[in-house]
Amino acid sequence: MDETKFVELVIEYSDMVYRLALHDCRNPQDAEDVMQTVFMKLYTRKPEFESLEHGKYWLLKVTANECKRLFASSWKKKMDYLETFVEQGQIPEDFIEDTREKEQREVVLEAVFGLPRKYRMPVYLYYYEEYSVAEIAGILGRNPSTIQTQLDRARRKLKKQLEEAGYYE
Repeated sequence: MDETKFVELVIEYSDMVYRLALHDCRNPQDAEDVMQTVFMKLYTRKPEFESLEHGKYWLLKVTANECKRLFASSWKKKMDYLETFVEQGQIPEDFIEDTREKEQREVVLEAVFGLPRKYRMPVYLYYYEEYSVAEIAGILGRNPSTIQTQLDRARRKLKKQLEEAGYYE
């Protein structure tokens, strides 16, 4: 891979890699670390891709693996970033448009961040990146039926949380 192709991939997919890492880590600093590691691997390994879509898939797979590696450390397992993230008001602004939508989007985003870790990444990939269940299974190295079950359970949890908050009828 030449420098031009590397720069093209970074420009095209850095936001996506960051958002995926943020959905899994729930901490902007950790998401930035994961994003940096992913692009360093891209730069040092210089894989050849058949298409931009293949490059996107590779980046998603490496991001998911880096997030797993981050959470495998013992100190990280004991940390709960949701409270810190919400208290500091660090909800990504690109999800917010006007005042009413802002409130609704914050509630939904907080609900997604409040999901157990195993549900957050499938929800993000399915709804924000629009991957199919089979593609998500390939990215995360899980069974398609497991992904479908996780999405179903996540939807039920989100519905319950949003009903309790008065945002779902």
